[in-house]
Amino acid sequence: MTEFIGYPAGKVLAVFDRSADADRATEAATALAIAPGAIERFDGAADADRFDATGRRHGPVARVLRTVQFSLMDQLPALAWYEAALRDGKTVLAIRTPSRPATLRVVEALKGAGGHFINHFGRAATEEFARW
Repeated sequence: MTEFIGYPAGKVLAVFDRSADADRATEAATALAIAPGAIERFDGAADADRFDATGRRHGPVARVLRTVQFSLMDQLPALAWYEAALRDGKTVLAIRTPSRPATLRVVEALKGAGGHFINHFGRAATEEFARW
C-alpha cells in the first residue's frame, strides 16, 4: 500500500501540464533557497493513490478521516483535483515553505514555470493563488 497523504499543512501545491515545467519550477524554488528536501514531486497513478481523496484505497480509517476533512476544511476537496491531475498524466509539486514571504516567492516561481491550481495549505485555512 502506498503512503497516504493526510493534510499537506505548510505546503504550496501546484499542477504542471508538462514534466519539463515541473523541472523548471523545482530549479526556481531551489534558487529561492528552498531546500531540495522541502520539495516533493508526484507523478503517475501510484502517487495519485497517495492523495486518495476519498480514502477508499487506504481503508475505513482513511475514509472516515477524509469525510471529516471534507466537511470541516475549506479546500480539502482540492486533493481530489490533484489526484485527478496525476491520473491525467500531469505532475504535482508540493513545496514546504517556512514563512509567508517564502510562500509568496515560491508561488510566483511556480506561476512563472507554468504552474496552475496553486494552493497553500495552512494550519487553519487554505489560500488559493491560481485557479485551474
